[in-house]
Amino acid sequence: MSLGPAIAVDYRPTITREELLSVAGGYDAFIIRSRTRIDREVLDRATKLKLVARPGTGLDNVDVDYAKAKGVTVVNSPESLVEGVAEHVVLLMLALSRRLVEADVGTKSGKWEKNSLMGRELKGRVLGLVGLGRIGRRIAEIARTLGMSVLVYDVITIPDEVLTELRARVVTLDELFSSSDYITLHVPMTPETAHMVGAARLSHMKKGSCLINTSRGGVVDEEALAAALKDGRVGGAALDVFEKEPPAGAILTAPNTILTPHIGGQTEEAQANAIAVIGEKVRAFFSSG
Repeated sequence: MSLGPAIAVDYRPTITREELLSVAGGYDAFIIRSRTRIDREVLDRATKLKLVARPGTGLDNVDVDYAKAKGVTVVNSPESLVEGVAEHVVLLMLALSRRLVEADVGTKSGKWEKNSLMGRELKGRVLGLVGLGRIGRRIAEIARTLGMSVLVYDVITIPDEVLTELRARVVTLDELFSSSDYITLHVPMTPETAHMVGAARLSHMKKGSCLINTSRGGVVDEEALAAALKDGRVGGAALDVFEKEPPAGAILTAPNTILTPHIGGQTEEAQANAIAVIGEKVRAFFSSG
């Protein structure tokens, strides 16, 4: 199999840690998905390695700093998943607001709970975006068409023209949590963002508001979230990512939740695009560096 001129591909749909360590020294590049960890041990064994490529957004399973220190380039394809993840976030907001899962389960079990399943509309509600990267911007665009107001928090300065285009307003993280009806997280997993949404921050959420996380599981303290859902401080939560996957613990039995198995970018279009984008980046790297 080839990936352009003079690039031979050894496709291994499954590989154990031990196998990876034993063969790592024979490759100029790795193309990996989320199950394969490229850490210091692997990088030290991979003496010929020049490139690590990861289709999709996250690089949590790659020691990027150590790779760079060893002269290894690391690339991914976050641009390929934007539409899929953005649509999934909007789907989760709508499902929470109209209690869609409860309605489906109840009807299929023979119940007819029309009067008790009162929902609410997104129009006129406030959406809080934590992180305004590609996905955050696309969600803001959709939210405005639905008649929502948009608040934004990001550690990076957002150009005024972007805020004007999106009709969004920058606020502090505390203000975002206390003012938003829906909060959606779009941040990487770093030491600074680990459990950034914990008991203290959840206690400042607007009563009855909803939290959506499609970024990284460790950003949310799931035990604290489960407790906030049970006591009614948080009105609902939709999680596509978890601290441990598959998830375990109190979040599985917490009320008013929608839990999906990390499928934000799992569309035919997104997956095809992710592979195409990474393939082109690998080809370009070995063609021109």
